[in-house]
Amino acid sequence: MFYGNMVQTECYPEKAPRTNQLLEILSHNLRREVIHFFENIESKDMATVEDLATHIARRVPDMNRERVALELTHSHLPMLTSNGWVEYDTRTNHVRYRGHDSAEELLAELAEMLSDQPYSS
Repeated sequence: MFYGNMVQTECYPEKAPRTNQLLEILSHNLRREVIHFFENIESKDMATVEDLATHIARRVPDMNRERVALELTHSHLPMLTSNGWVEYDTRTNHVRYRGHDSAEELLAELAEMLSDQPYSS
């Protein structure tokens, strides 16, 4: 249960749209895996869908490379593209990572917002 006026008003309403967008992107594990791949594994900003699918299939239990590739191409890469994280060329199956300029800042702000709110069990 939340205390205070959190139910009545949004916390940091001026940041809500950007924060909501970031949380939506990060809400699915395959999108997080794509970001993780480019941020922590790959030394360059370009990879193929096959490279991503192979890497992700090794890390995500119960998903084979073909299923990962299918989900990436039909759902997750288009969403990451429409939100400016990647450029996905459907003709060549190449993915260029762009990152998100304010992702780190938004995540820090989100952590701050959540820590400011009193919780009760």
